[in-house]
Amino acid sequence: MQKLVINRKREYCYRICHIRNLTHVLVNGLCTKHHPKADPNFISIGNPGIISVRDDRAVLINDYGNIGEYVPFYFTPLSIMQYNIVTGYWDPPVAKIHPEDLLIIQCKISDLVEVGRFFFTDGQANSAVTKHYTDLNMLKEIDWDCIQQQNFSKSGDDYDRPRRYQAEFLVHNHVPVTSINALFVYNEKAATFVRKEMVNTGNNTLKVNIENRLYFPQ
Repeated sequence: MQKLVINRKREYCYRICHIRNLTHVLVNGLCTKHHPKADPNFISIGNPGIISVRDDRAVLINDYGNIGEYVPFYFTPLSIMQYNIVTGYWDPPVAKIHPEDLLIIQCKISDLVEVGRFFFTDGQANSAVTKHYTDLNMLKEIDWDCIQQQNFSKSGDDYDRPRRYQAEFLVHNHVPVTSINALFVYNEKAATFVRKEMVNTGNNTLKVNIENRLYFPQ
């Protein structure tokens, strides 16, 4: 089987969340934890150490506030974050979760830039050596090769590759549900749950796709 090339046209970014957060997302969109419509029952799946430090880590662009004020996306669904969650590599503090319980949210970069303030990075946003950009022409600074080839190893003495693999696109405060392009799930059971929630919330525009190749093996 030919290896899947992620984000071949460099036009998408992705966010993963617990599938049980879907109902709130369908009604309110994607919110930061400080947003007035933030989900009080939000199930967090990320590394708490990485998340908490962002409240005080400044965006390296004048008057852009702190990183924690932004909804983060990666340029691949096969993120190191997902790897840690599915494999249980950091359990604890990052709990192991079956891929069936993970929802992948895909957005077009061209849609997100219309939402409001945004920036993107050439690596993990918290890193001191990562650069922050607002000029879309600088998307060329992202290491698309390692992202598209799903390569975040430190092989060949390239110890910086994991940082570059975690390049991010971040949108200030909130992303409306109308800016979500598609949803991806692991199997039919997860798709059935998503379709049911879409009916319950009156959302008949989003498409749910079953694509287990977008998930790491356990």
